[in-house]
Amino acid sequence: MLLRLRRAAVVLVGAALAATALVPSASAAPATPVVFPAKPKGLTAPVTQPGDLDATPRYSPQVTCNPVMLPGVSKFRDLALATYRQGYDGGITRSCVTGGSSEHKEGRAWDWMLNVNDTGQRNAAANFLGWLTAANGAQARRLGVMYVIYNRKMWRAYDTGRGWTAYSGASPHTDHIHLSFTWAGARGGTSFWTGRASDTDYGPCAVFEGQLAPLSRAANPEPCASPVPSVKRSNRATVLYGATDSRPVRRAQRRLGVDVSGSFDSTTWTAVKRYQRAHDLPVTGVLDQPTWASLAPRSVTWSVTGARSPRQAARYANRHFSQVPLRRGSAGAAVAFLQTALELPVADRNGLLARRTAAAVREFKVANGFGPNALVSPAVWQAIAAAS
Repeated sequence: MLLRLRRAAVVLVGAALAATALVPSASAAPATPVVFPAKPKGLTAPVTQPGDLDATPRYSPQVTCNPVMLPGVSKFRDLALATYRQGYDGGITRSCVTGGSSEHKEGRAWDWMLNVNDTGQRNAAANFLGWLTAANGAQARRLGVMYVIYNRKMWRAYDTGRGWTAYSGASPHTDHIHLSFTWAGARGGTSFWTGRASDTDYGPCAVFEGQLAPLSRAANPEPCASPVPSVKRSNRATVLYGATDSRPVRRAQRRLGVDVSGSFDSTTWTAVKRYQRAHDLPVTGVLDQPTWASLAPRSVTWSVTGARSPRQAARYANRHFSQVPLRRGSAGAAVAFLQTALELPVADRNGLLARRTAAAVREFKVANGFGPNALVSPAVWQAIAAAS
């Protein structure tokens, strides 16, 4: 009889552990495990939910420096705090110079301060996480939650089959839940907020290899193309928003015509973006390699040859790129040769076909009997070479 009771106890314990999301380690958490309730309270959506679920989340790491709260994250934060009335706001944004890669640096993450050593906060965490991850993460898809970290455990909406796995990052996350969102979720475009199942938003796309992506508010329904090699290299170091007491920032501030403080503050950030827009650069808000190459031409080395003069560039391009059609948004060496052949200012010859280059292309085409658009076809390449 005693043996049967022991076996029954083992079965009950096994069932409890199957419902346990985040069993705290003995060294740093209370003895009581964090267990999902049978019927979690959850969050109430502001609109009627559709029958279809949103696209399965994909892992989208940080690609921009844009520490601005996005609407889906801020609305979620306010609703979670009002619903559970436990814990407090640990922040959505983070300086781009603090720590490593993080969705906090582009407004796509939130830290909900819920301590596993506080019974009320631990129960709120279990209730919410049980609701979020139930039914193969259905609510995570509706909210656009990409992954969650809490109490040394991680759950991924893009790989639900793994369940809760051990997390060994620098922070054990025993005092807060970290939630990272997809781009659709962060922008507030998922069904939880709109009542319509959303497709994948692939987010901003990097233009040049090794550089952050341009800032963008619009959803991107297309997968990103591979970034291209930069056509210019600068000996200046990349500097991010949030840097302080920086000599490179002072150098840039002088060229940008803003207060020379050495701190990469919001005024400098705005000035960098304004300069980038004016010179056909990817608008990253970062003092990156393309931007330094434009701001400080003496620091530049070209990764390609043949584009030293307009005439050389036109002839070289006609030989090597005449079968490469270019349009607004194109990037790479062919665009740099085009910019040189059309005699754009040196500061604008960066390999990205944006507003100023498109205007120069249209002007050339109209003057030479072509249609008034920015498409550079083989015939346009030949005309450019003939006119040089």
